[in-house]
Amino acid sequence: MLPADQLPTSGFMGRRKYLKRDLLSDVVNRMNSGNLSHLQVPTTLVYRLACLCKRWAPDLQVFIAQVLESSGHLDHFLTQPAATDHHTGRHGLFEAAILAAELAMDADHDPRTLKPLPFYVDELQQVCSAAAFLFDIGKVMDGRLGADLPRDEAETLVPYLDLPRAWRSSWEPLVNRHPILAAWFDQLGRETPDPIHSVRSARALVRNAVTAAWRQPQA
Repeated sequence: MLPADQLPTSGFMGRRKYLKRDLLSDVVNRMNSGNLSHLQVPTTLVYRLACLCKRWAPDLQVFIAQVLESSGHLDHFLTQPAATDHHTGRHGLFEAAILAAELAMDADHDPRTLKPLPFYVDELQQVCSAAAFLFDIGKVMDGRLGADLPRDEAETLVPYLDLPRAWRSSWEPLVNRHPILAAWFDQLGRETPDPIHSVRSARALVRNAVTAAWRQPQA
């Protein structure tokens, strides 16, 4: 894993070509009219995920799609509540994840207005947005609902579950395919990151986005 002081903050996203079925946008299509349509995910949430896909680079889309599929609990991620103190209804976890990703791109974003996300999102901010989206993916493997707001009282906000464990079979392919992206995700997810300014700033962005999402009402 690359050390933090060698991680670039821009120019690290690849220009690889992927099959359409490997992109996160394929999950969007399946929610609309494919094998996930029976979950009846609200059209506004499907639309918001589609908008995020347009801002995430293909490298990120592929990784997120692999994480969701390899978790074995994609249905739960799309339908279960987020916690006992926010987004407590059906689809709550999915909505909170979308909101966190949006807020990482634009701290003033108001999903009620369906305001467009910024046209240009720099690469590191895209990574932070993706990390915010996947921050609590580990909840689908637990099955127990708890309160999230007390987690924000800790000095360091950590994901609900060790992220490489939550990402399971998606992690090793990412390390091999895109070691810089993997190293950034590692720094954003670990409990004790390296004390590098760029890492501190990126982690603060993820934390602010995730906790701000917790404090907004479910639509």
